Amino acid sequence: MTMRIGFVVNPIAGMGGSVGLRGTDGDALEEAIKRGAKPVAPRIAQRFIDALAQLCPSPCHELSFVTAPGIMGEDYLRHRGFTYVTVPHAISSKTSARDTIVCTSMMLDIGVDVVVFVGGDGTARDVASVVDLRVPVLGVPAGVKMYSGVFAVSPEAAAKILYDASLGHAEVIEAEIADIDEEAFRQDRLAVKLYAIVKTLKSGNLLAPQKDVVLGDEEAKKAIAKYFTEELIDNETLYILGPGSTVKAIADAIGVPKTLLGVDAIVGRKVLGLDLWGSQLLDLVKRFNKRKLVLTPIGGQGFLIGRGNKQLTPEILKYFTKGDLIVVATPSKISKLQYLIVDTGDPELDKRFAGYHRVITGYREEVVIKIVPASAVEDLT
Repeated sequence: MTMRIGFVVNPIAGMGGSVGLRGTDGDALEEAIKRGAKPVAPRIAQRFIDALAQLCPSPCHELSFVTAPGIMGEDYLRHRGFTYVTVPHAISSKTSARDTIVCTSMMLDIGVDVVVFVGGDGTARDVASVVDLRVPVLGVPAGVKMYSGVFAVSPEAAAKILYDASLGHAEVIEAEIADIDEEAFRQDRLAVKLYAIVKTLKSGNLLAPQKDVVLGDEEAKKAIAKYFTEELIDNETLYILGPGSTVKAIADAIGVPKTLLGVDAIVGRKVLGLDLWGSQLLDLVKRFNKRKLVLTPIGGQGFLIGRGNKQLTPEILKYFTKGDLIVVATPSKISKLQYLIVDTGDPELDKRFAGYHRVITGYREEVVIKIVPASAVEDLT
């Protein structure tokens, strides 16, 4: 039996991340464009469809599509060997949430077994507002922030989940649609809200868990910061400090300001820049021969690179090696993770950071954990 897939792409999803805007909702899109942001979702959508075409070569009898027109879906399916129909909705060059909602509604009217969307939490909310619990929803990760529980760990993982489902090998579970208040986010405050409960598909460990947003472990964070400031800091090294409260605790201990949700830079105990992105960050990285990247994984999900720190683009990350990573996490956070995931946006670059790595969990306390590329998570199932 052929599985019928509703397919919709938010072509502007994720554009704000590389230019430090934390999201692309509302007026942020115009600012992202002014800062030189380029679309990322179309490339991710094509990766998803290409991976699906490899799993189900033409003619693929297991899958067919009901898709949005143009850049919102149809463009990626052309010449890939899949049967598809396009919903009768006219879109302009400047798409909106309304387009997502209307197209998804039309897909449900035509009849689909699952809705697959390419985007972030904002797109997930739009899709969920129409779908509710009628059919499963699966997210192909393309947003700046992905707190909801419907996202695969990579475009390739989404393709595998969907193909497994077509063969009857995936599980239907319930998941939360959550999103950050973007205005609060841009003001460096974390405010996450639950918006809906939907069905989603799960196959092995290819679905990213919902992000753990519980705050705590203050003593552990202070111990990590004490260890860093007393024994690790080097006055000639550039430290790029990623987002997160554990990394912020290090800056607090050093005595320098740090944005909670931004990417900042210090040398010794001197701040070189706060909330950096793009050329600001790249120029700094190029100036120093000795550089370190201080990161903490996202709780519950295990993403080290590629979620919440989209400012770290492949162009910037290519100046770092796995040996340049300083990973910090509280014991309670790291104990819930089997491995850490990197998703730089460049599968080849992901491999550079792969392998076993130390994680600082306290004062002179460390654990070793494996870092895996997002595209290789399937191999761990």
